[in-house]
Amino acid sequence: MTWAQVPIPTTEDLENFVNADQLTAWDFVWAVLVIVIAVVLARLVRRGSRRILRRIPQTSKEASLLISRAAGWIVIVIGVIYSMTVLGIDMVPALMVILAVAIVVFFAGRRLMDNFSSGLVLQGSPMFYVGDQIVTPAGTGIVKEITGRTVVIESIDGETIHIPNKTVIDRPVVNLTNLGTRRSTLRVSVRYGTDLELARDVLERAAASCSTTHPDPPPEALISEFGENAVQIQLRFWHDPLILDEYRATDAVARAVATAIAERGIRIAFPQRTLWFGEGNDPRETSEG
Repeated sequence: MTWAQVPIPTTEDLENFVNADQLTAWDFVWAVLVIVIAVVLARLVRRGSRRILRRIPQTSKEASLLISRAAGWIVIVIGVIYSMTVLGIDMVPALMVILAVAIVVFFAGRRLMDNFSSGLVLQGSPMFYVGDQIVTPAGTGIVKEITGRTVVIESIDGETIHIPNKTVIDRPVVNLTNLGTRRSTLRVSVRYGTDLELARDVLERAAASCSTTHPDPPPEALISEFGENAVQIQLRFWHDPLILDEYRATDAVARAVATAIAERGIRIAFPQRTLWFGEGNDPRETSEG
């Protein structure tokens, strides 16, 4: 619908909007009382529907919150409409005015409406829940709240980040805690000539000895590349899902690996370069010989 198609109430419509000659003070008091009762009743409906929905195992916390809010708003809308009838308001021009205002608000607050509708999708979808730790392009942290405008997360550095709902919907989101466990990789470089079977056994035993490492599936050391200066091994292990759990597990595994390979005489390779200043024999000829 374009701006030219928006219905604009006429002067006659506005004059017929309320028949003030027939209104009494009691009508105004009763209309206000109806709205107050509707607001109080909406709160009771929200609480009651939330308690009922929580007893249904298939209903998530976010979904129950969404449904209870919608039920409360329906009660308020019904109360407002009834109070308008008490005041003798002609509902036809009233609906025209409400429609015109709604269209203006929609186009004026398009971004706000986008975030609100995205918030409804997030609250009703199983993408993530309050308490999950997520990774987004706008920030990483634990989900504290999903409001009508933003997703509120708390980062591992103690920062509160408000991410617009539309940004969360439009961009990739990684849920770190959904499966309850995650895998990390520690890359180890050993020099050529190393007994690779021995190295594999030492690395896997070292990772398994850490209390932060999950025993099932067990750690696994795999050769990933024959590099320029070393044989590259990826040591993969599972741990608890949070980011701090990943940091602590990787630190524990790295320490255990360093101790284990030192005890077994396995040397970590590093890049080496030979510098020749043009004096004496050419080191390339020496190496070839």
